[in-house]
Amino acid sequence: MSATPSNKVDLASLAPQQLVEFRKSIDQEINHFTQSLQALQTAQSKLKDCITSVDNLEKSKTENLLVPLTSSLYLPGKSIKKNEYLVDIGTGYFVEKSANDAKKVYDYKVKRLDEDSKKLKEILVQKNELLNTVNLVLRKKMIEIESQQQSQGQKV
Repeated sequence: MSATPSNKVDLASLAPQQLVEFRKSIDQEINHFTQSLQALQTAQSKLKDCITSVDNLEKSKTENLLVPLTSSLYLPGKSIKKNEYLVDIGTGYFVEKSANDAKKVYDYKVKRLDEDSKKLKEILVQKNELLNTVNLVLRKKMIEIESQQQSQGQKV
């Protein structure tokens, strides 16, 4: 049988400098997770835009459209098949799908990103709670050090 060691550390047993370093690492993790959450939300927004675009093209009476070459350069184009779309399924692979199937693919991706976002939010809550705990312990340590210094100053 193998015993797994506990990863828990008593924060009160750490020196103030160690607590400061620990706080810095938690801050870095929080920043990283926050950026990841923002990236997930951006990707989710783009996928929802894809669904909206499919819906708009399906409702459109005209075959004319503008094809984006860059974010600010468009060419006029025509839709050959209204109900057929090339859907990016990942790593540069595209599959031809009907409008409903394309929306299902994007809906699935949006739901997956939503699940990942919820997990990241939970981690962020835990990290923020840990950061608050570290800050409280650090304040107590600093108050103790100040009171010790004052009591030593009075003895001299």
